Amino acid sequence: MRSAAAPQALYLVLAIAGAVGTWFFNLQMPDLSTFFTQVWDTPLSSSLGVDLLVVVLAFYVLMATEGRRLRMSPLLLVSLGVLTWLVAVACALPLFLFFRERALAR
Repeated sequence: MRSAAAPQALYLVLAIAGAVGTWFFNLQMPDLSTFFTQVWDTPLSSSLGVDLLVVVLAFYVLMATEGRRLRMSPLLLVSLGVLTWLVAVACALPLFLFFRERALAR
């Protein structure tokens, strides 16, 4: 049996940092619809937007395959999928990895 305490703690810290770090800037926008229009304004922001979309899609594939393999709760996986868009993939992905480590430790 392997110890998952250290990776779990790190994943939780990263999830919190991802939520706080992204929302620090999101809350500086006049309204959140600005995010969806400005992300495509420049070549740099468009590159980051495409990068983010590909990461989210890869995360969904990972979450579906690993979640099924480890028999993780479908409600948890759907909640994390929604959290990706309501908070940030920078929060949802490390949080998924936290729950994955817990499932592996069982």
